[in-house]
Amino acid sequence: MRVQESIQSDNSRLNRIQRRLSSLLDKPFFLALFLNLLSFLIRITFFDIKYEVSDDYMTDALLSGAFGNGYEPNLLFGNPILGHLLVLLYKLIPQISFYFVLLVALGFVSVTAILYVLFKKNNCITAKVLAVLFLVFYTDDLYILVQFTKVSTVAGIAGGLLVLYALWEEKQHRVRLFVIGTLITVMGSMVRFTTIYIYAFFLVLTFIIYTCAKLKKETRSSVEKGQKKGITKETLQIIGCRFMACVLLIGLLFGLHSLGTWMSNRDSEHKAFNDFHAIRCNISDVGIPEYDEVRQDYERLGLDQVDYLMLGSWSFGDREVYSDDVLEQVGQAHMRVSEQHTTSFSYVLKSLIDIRLAFYWAAIGLYLIVGLSLLLSKNRSASLIMILATIVILGVFLYTGRTLYRVEWSAFFCGAACILTLFEFDMEASIAKYKKTCLGKERLMIEVYLVVLIIGLLVTRAMRILPDQKYSQMSDEDYIESAKDSVLNSIDYLPEKYVFPSSDRKLFLNITNRMENDSEHFYFVDFFTGIQSMYFAYDPWIRPEEDLFLNYCYFGSVAMHHPGEEKVLDSNGMDHDSPYKDLVKDNVYLVDNEFYYPKLAYIKKYYYPDATIELVDEVDGFMIWKIYVPQEDTEQ
Repeated sequence: MRVQESIQSDNSRLNRIQRRLSSLLDKPFFLALFLNLLSFLIRITFFDIKYEVSDDYMTDALLSGAFGNGYEPNLLFGNPILGHLLVLLYKLIPQISFYFVLLVALGFVSVTAILYVLFKKNNCITAKVLAVLFLVFYTDDLYILVQFTKVSTVAGIAGGLLVLYALWEEKQHRVRLFVIGTLITVMGSMVRFTTIYIYAFFLVLTFIIYTCAKLKKETRSSVEKGQKKGITKETLQIIGCRFMACVLLIGLLFGLHSLGTWMSNRDSEHKAFNDFHAIRCNISDVGIPEYDEVRQDYERLGLDQVDYLMLGSWSFGDREVYSDDVLEQVGQAHMRVSEQHTTSFSYVLKSLIDIRLAFYWAAIGLYLIVGLSLLLSKNRSASLIMILATIVILGVFLYTGRTLYRVEWSAFFCGAACILTLFEFDMEASIAKYKKTCLGKERLMIEVYLVVLIIGLLVTRAMRILPDQKYSQMSDEDYIESAKDSVLNSIDYLPEKYVFPSSDRKLFLNITNRMENDSEHFYFVDFFTGIQSMYFAYDPWIRPEEDLFLNYCYFGSVAMHHPGEEKVLDSNGMDHDSPYKDLVKDNVYLVDNEFYYPKLAYIKKYYYPDATIELVDEVDGFMIWKIYVPQEDTEQ
């Protein structure tokens, strides 16, 4: 009897828990949080979470004092206001990489906000299917391959969409949602402000869609009441107030950006770096033209093909040869040639075809979301507007000659996010009216089909979770080559990037350990050889060590001429304004697999005509070189 009572008591307790859980999942916020958390836990459990590109690692390294200059709040691409907040966290818990945690957390909060709006407006199976599609197709790039441009765009669009929803549709918690949306957008702008030129375009279109819906509703209401068609003064005031709220938000973003710029430029060294950083981007962020196309410009500046190779490999940190004025003119020449190639519709179309943009995983997700919206949403035109906006923003970037570096994914995400937050299930749609008895209950067949689609998609994607034994059976050499073919190709979207087990065998530990522990030598690492690879030797969740780069640095990285890097060079007895001539010093090595001969040719041209190069060692596939000159030349 007692056993039976105990069983009944346990069943009753279990039923209460199930009812409470079911009650929670009926609430939009908890449903959005639950699905997103499940998506995140799957990624963090079965995949290696990592930085997608080296820029984030270099930002975190500078922030953490890896160059021996203490905590550095002036972020490479972000707002120093955010940098100061992160420094406070680093001082409290020095072991954790709060920069990495911030990127992951901001992406998580942003996705939750988008799903929240979707569920607030829709309580149906179709909305849940859309949410799962969104998570399947877009969160890999937020939770597995973490990257600041993507996170900044996601936060900007998510916060902005939450603000627009609060202004136009929310009644009970309007102020609360407006404030939360503003905070999310502000944080995104502080990670990288320039992404505003991507997501703002989509937000403006969303504002227009909300405005048109308001006017249409007002007109319909007037007709139903038998009144004369027209827009009332009250409606215009409502639209004006919402417009001004959005203008104030944009003003806040630009104001914080200006404040951050002022804070960073207060120090003369950082101002000089910021000025150089802008010049550097005009060379490194635009496609390199053929030498014959810029030969005359180079010769006019006293440069030749040796300099062309140095500039093309980011090796232009020598101010004795490449002054800011020279680099600015080179950048203008590159931009002029780029514009000649890119400013045409045929070039844009050819580029979109060549990079197979239409077959990106994020693009396929957008197609599915657009298709469902066209079939089942009351606001079908929004889907067409957003997919057209995605094409336009990508075309503009290609037309202006800029590199589509994470912009493609960001544009696809913005389009999908806008469609989700504008989606309203249309019960009157012909495809939604068809019902049939399924599993003992009458159901909408479209929802049954969608559930089957999601199950099939999830099963297919789940196959990636299964451990791939081929990596564990590889030799170190093959493992490194496999990494070079996948995760190290930062500009390509390759499926192997997401599943590559970079934590099973830490990549390039031998070369990084050698450079860190060899206090007798200083190592210059070629940009293309090491910048996108060596940081895989470190755990992204753990803060880069202070004084990490005391024995080595990268030629031509995003930290070129940063005060921290210059301090490292000075402390090792080198000239930070002319570091290339120091390659001939006895204690200086060059780690270079790609451009060692151009560097030798450069030294022979400008400093030591009789210089020679010799291979010293090869570690983890990295070649270590020593450049020599006759003794009498060095004495001169």
